[in-house]
Amino acid sequence: MRGVTLPELTSTLLILGVVTSVIVPPARRLADRALVAGAADRYASVHEVTRNTAIARGRAARYEVDRTAHRLALSVRNARGTWDTLRVFELGDVGIATGQPVVTFNPLGIGSGLSNTTVALSRGAAAETLTVSRTGRLRRW
Repeated sequence: MRGVTLPELTSTLLILGVVTSVIVPPARRLADRALVAGAADRYASVHEVTRNTAIARGRAARYEVDRTAHRLALSVRNARGTWDTLRVFELGDVGIATGQPVVTFNPLGIGSGLSNTTVALSRGAAAETLTVSRTGRLRRW
């Protein structure tokens, strides 16, 4: 049985190091873009679910952005005037910046109060911006 010499082992490790250094940065950027796009999709879905919940239940509904925990909480106003949390949605490991963390819909599905906001989702060099208008419409940039 023949063994491997030190120069052969060194050359193989050098080639692996070069290939890894070429492949890893683009793969990381691709993963960052996928995480940001996934978080933006989830945010848009929660936005629509909240609006539809307000219409279906005939009560005000809202979602609140928790920037530190990277999640959205969907709540409905009860008869006592307080908010009951129905579900919490995870956005994943992305940075979240928002001007207004709470978006509220009236029973007709129209934005209520200070519901206009801009949400910036980012990770690494990947970023996506979502804008909620006063009427509750969502636009992705």
